[in-house]
Amino acid sequence: MSGLLRKAMLLACSGVLAASSAMAAVPSPADSQVPCGLNLVGTTGGVADVKGQFSIIVRDLAQNPIAGSSVVIDFNACTPDIRVCSIQPHGGVTADCSGTVGEINAVTDGSGTVTLRIVGGANNPGGNPPGAGHKCATVYADGVNLGTINVGAYDENGGGGLGAADLSAWLSDNFGGGYKGRSDFDCSNSVGAADFSLLLSASFGGGSTTSCGAFCN
Repeated sequence: MSGLLRKAMLLACSGVLAASSAMAAVPSPADSQVPCGLNLVGTTGGVADVKGQFSIIVRDLAQNPIAGSSVVIDFNACTPDIRVCSIQPHGGVTADCSGTVGEINAVTDGSGTVTLRIVGGANNPGGNPPGAGHKCATVYADGVNLGTINVGAYDENGGGGLGAADLSAWLSDNFGGGYKGRSDFDCSNSVGAADFSLLLSASFGGGSTTSCGAFCN
């Protein structure tokens, strides 16, 4: 084999390896893990309620976890009722309030995972006002769309912590007709008894005694 041919083959192999390496770092929606829904919570003693905890796992086409991936949850289509807090107390979570509702940002750990508790609420004073539909938020990893996610809000009215007023607001959604994603806590695309049970659990859990101090918008 001539030196020129050998060099050409080495360059070709290097190119294939480089392309494979680049592809391996690209998030794959089919291989990543995004939950069906998330539930916005309040805080107690400055700590975000564990009732709102969920995880997203970012993987490539070979199902390898991607560490250091930039994860964004875009809530800007969740109008007219969903609100996220401008200050997020859970470690590693930040808010970008430049849009109509806002975005949440986090970075995956060594296992390709971000574990989040997002502080926020809904603008639901009761009486079954209009709300965002099913899976209004979109999840991105390094700019790749991983899919949509439903947004429930245990803190239905966004004030005074989680309490009787939120239970009353949820009941108005349940019996008032018309689907509202804010009251669908189990991501079933319907509002019913299972959601009320989750709301009661969060209410009596004591982790959301304080609402967001300042919403993005």
